[in-house]
Amino acid sequence: MRYSARVFALTLAVAIPTGALAQQPLDFRAAQTAMNASPAGTAAADAEVRAAEHQAEAVAHLYRPTVTASASLIAYEKTLGLDLSGSKMRVESEIDSYLASLSGQCPPAFASIVEAVTGRIGAAVPGLLSAIPDRYDYTARDTIVRPNLTAVMPLYTGGALEAVRDAANAQVVLAMGVRDVARQADTVRLAQVYFGAQLADVLAGSAQQTLQSAERHLNNARAMEREGVIARSVTLQAIVARDAAQRAFERAERDREMARLALVRLTRRPAQELATPLFVNPAPVPESEATSGSNGQALLTRGAEQAAAASERLARSTTRPTAYAFGSVSASPQQSMPVDPDWVVGVTVRVPLMTAVNRRELVAAAVARRQAARLRAEQTDDRVAGEVESSRLLVENARRAFLSMDSSLAAAAENLRVNEIAFREGEGTAAQVTDAQTALALAQTQRATAAYEYDVALAALLAISGSPGRFADFAEDPARLTIP
Repeated sequence: MRYSARVFALTLAVAIPTGALAQQPLDFRAAQTAMNASPAGTAAADAEVRAAEHQAEAVAHLYRPTVTASASLIAYEKTLGLDLSGSKMRVESEIDSYLASLSGQCPPAFASIVEAVTGRIGAAVPGLLSAIPDRYDYTARDTIVRPNLTAVMPLYTGGALEAVRDAANAQVVLAMGVRDVARQADTVRLAQVYFGAQLADVLAGSAQQTLQSAERHLNNARAMEREGVIARSVTLQAIVARDAAQRAFERAERDREMARLALVRLTRRPAQELATPLFVNPAPVPESEATSGSNGQALLTRGAEQAAAASERLARSTTRPTAYAFGSVSASPQQSMPVDPDWVVGVTVRVPLMTAVNRRELVAAAVARRQAARLRAEQTDDRVAGEVESSRLLVENARRAFLSMDSSLAAAAENLRVNEIAFREGEGTAAQVTDAQTALALAQTQRATAAYEYDVALAALLAISGSPGRFADFAEDPARLTIP
């Protein structure tokens, strides 16, 4: 029976997912993945990139022929008029000339007979031709279904179709730039929220330690008051200090709850323990980390340059001729109208001579816009370089500040221990203990704040450098210094 129970328990443990048994802590990399997949992340920007890529692919082959099939239901009436008077006169004249030549072609013995016959025929011809009207009118009336196949293929457009293709590719670059800018901003925002929650945890822990120290001091003061060692006023001072520590602890707890709630909103994940602590890398950030990757701002300016170049190309195409080949064939010739051809092929060349738009000024405007885009790109490069350098200085200042606080924290902790012993021995004052508690809390807060500033500045540096995904690698570096 016991064996069966153990087997059942083992089977149940294997069958139930691990997350159902114990919720796994949320590290920064997982939080970043969750944020990107949420509406607060870059899911919309990713969709815009896909849309731009599909649009560019749609116009990638504009020189291919366009073939269409159409069918028309046509009811028509057509009247044709033929003037036959001239034709009748020509026929009569030719017959007379022919009959007149026959007498000279026969032997003299038969000349009189030929003349008699030709005379009778010549006299009968006008009567025969009079049966034919001088004008013949014909009316055609019908209802037909006319199916057609039509093809049109551009041969030369002066660069217009190439401009459309380039503009679509520029939209892809712009969409990628918007997405990268969003990702970079999201990385910094997540670092602020995630490590803000960790900072709130550290500050709440420090406030709790301060509260415990204040309660310990109050207990010592009450014991010494009962023994008559200190006055009642000293105990009251300890009560005031304990109450202040209690309020600070409650405020820190509220701040921690608010920080966790902000992280839940950002990642759309339920509240859980955080696995990536506040950290500082002991070594400076390599310069190569500040120059790798593709910056979103640079992509935006490059896309703007490409769009301006496409606009200039399109403007220049308005001054050039265009040529198109075309063809059409009736899919059912028996359903065509009498005057319709069975098939048509040809080439059309169009040369712009005069338009209502000043094309020269249009080209000049496009050239100016392209120059403006190029200048803005140079300005963006300079600004990004300055932001990178400023971010590196912030990271380095925060790193050095953090490393320099180890001795201060140890000294503050030792100072509190010594003052508590001195107070218990009657050689110290309550104010000295309170000051030591405040100094230790301040040192802990400054050290945690320096780590938080380092993490946020590092996220900003990697984001502006175009490699926000590298932040998680720094956070998981085995050599990093952490604040538990």
